[in-house]
Amino acid sequence: MKKVTLGAVLLAGSLVLVPLAEGASAAPAAVPAGARAAAEPNLKVGSKGAAVKRLQLRLKELSYDPGKADGNYGSTTRAAVWAFQKVNRLETKTSGLVGKKTWAALKDPQTPKPVTPKRLRESNRVELLIGRQLVVVYKKNKIALISHTSTGSGRYEDGAVSRTPRGNFRVYRKIKGVRVARLGTLYNPIYFYRGYALHGSANVPLYPDSHGCARLPFGTDMKMFGLVPIGWQVYVK
Repeated sequence: MKKVTLGAVLLAGSLVLVPLAEGASAAPAAVPAGARAAAEPNLKVGSKGAAVKRLQLRLKELSYDPGKADGNYGSTTRAAVWAFQKVNRLETKTSGLVGKKTWAALKDPQTPKPVTPKRLRESNRVELLIGRQLVVVYKKNKIALISHTSTGSGRYEDGAVSRTPRGNFRVYRKIKGVRVARLGTLYNPIYFYRGYALHGSANVPLYPDSHGCARLPFGTDMKMFGLVPIGWQVYVK
């Protein structure tokens, strides 16, 4: 009996099997554009469902912190999206919009380049990138966490200019929980120079807005607190 090979053809939205010539190979069925759009929809704060969960899981794989992968797009996921978009030189929006360019970058992502000079670089460190409003944690020279941040606003307020100090520092103190300071409330602060710290905040906007500390999204502050012990290098550029 002559062997008949079947191939798949998409006709009017239905999958139809047709015979192929002997020895011919069946080409893979094309994925309809509508199916791709359904798998990679535009997402923003308030979105829910399987696509949000895929986004959250992918961000976690890439060392961002979107919070629990529960399919609900909230402020923590938005902060992780902002960080990812900044690393990949994509436009960021207040809504945390995830569109075609972000989905494409998630498949082929960039990673931050170290900014600490080699002669100073330690394998365990935190890098604070003022220009890009990012924090990158390295553990044994591998990226362990990437976060959005909001640093010194540059405004003159409370008798001084709100500026985040630049330079090479070291974590010298940590306080678990809440600390009420003169200039505001700090959550899980990690101090690296005088009164300057990386700490959680309810307000971590897209622009520099702090009195000089590096604000972190809620949840990410706790993760960083657990990752970064006293004595680690903090390099601010």
